[in-house]
Amino acid sequence: MSRSVQPPVDKESGAPLATTLFPGEFERGMEPILDAPLSKAIEALVAEWQSASMLIDAGIRPPLNLLLYGAPGTGKTALAKVIADRMGVPLVTARLDGLISSFLGTTARNIANLFEFANRYECILLLDEFDAVAKIRDDPHELGEIKRVVNTLLQCLDDRRDRGFTIAITNHEHLLDAAIWRRFDARVAIPRPGIDSRRQMISRFLNGVAAEEVDIDFLAWLTENKTGAEIETLCNSVKRHLVMNAVGRDSLLEALKVNSLLSADPADSPRQALFVDGAEGLARQLSTDLEIKFTQESLARLFNTTQSTISRWTRK
Repeated sequence: MSRSVQPPVDKESGAPLATTLFPGEFERGMEPILDAPLSKAIEALVAEWQSASMLIDAGIRPPLNLLLYGAPGTGKTALAKVIADRMGVPLVTARLDGLISSFLGTTARNIANLFEFANRYECILLLDEFDAVAKIRDDPHELGEIKRVVNTLLQCLDDRRDRGFTIAITNHEHLLDAAIWRRFDARVAIPRPGIDSRRQMISRFLNGVAAEEVDIDFLAWLTENKTGAEIETLCNSVKRHLVMNAVGRDSLLEALKVNSLLSADPADSPRQALFVDGAEGLARQLSTDLEIKFTQESLARLFNTTQSTISRWTRK
């Protein structure tokens, strides 16, 4: 596939059905940070894809399709781009919600044209917002058209099964038709990052800011159950505050207080709500955390006070 090749278009609107990202156009340094076991599993899958011809010659069918699912902002699309970059092939991306048409039969035709286009070339076909089309066919709220669309999608997936690589992405795996689910050899849940991954993300996103180890640990603690996208948003907020205000040991906590007020959601972010209790309550909470071991020395550094003060706070 060359850069002059144009993707098919919707015949009713003229809008392109896909975009193509070529090797060398992928953004470097922003690869998703995954927990170690998942990262190893993805590496193993990519190795199988890279050895697909050898496996086929040996009479073994490699898993050429992959379903990535999980909460928004966990890095699914970025992971698909990294896989295509590792494979050295173009990534043909279609948002399936953009293929849906109000004209009878047009959606199914768009899907068929998309797959026919991808099957002509060595590429990875990325189906984003997959649940927009691959819905459960017995959903009483859907009309007969969605059943025809899903059947077309099933036929196209079966036809491509031995022709090329396919990655589908969804934030709502529970909406997928069971027959669609079974079409994928590899189904990978992309979870919210664990503590080690959060530390790595924060170090990356705070690049250029003089953050100490205790700062990284505190932000990792604060962002429990957050997605990578949410962590990046928080770090960008901190960086903006530090650039616009005096830099000092009090600045990080002040920046976080500002962020907690501007993005307040106590039900979703109970740890951010702890800022309301002030430094003493927060220090007591941190001193008893089982996942990250905050010492009196590190807490004194974090709150820009003395160890004796921290000792007094945590004894209460």
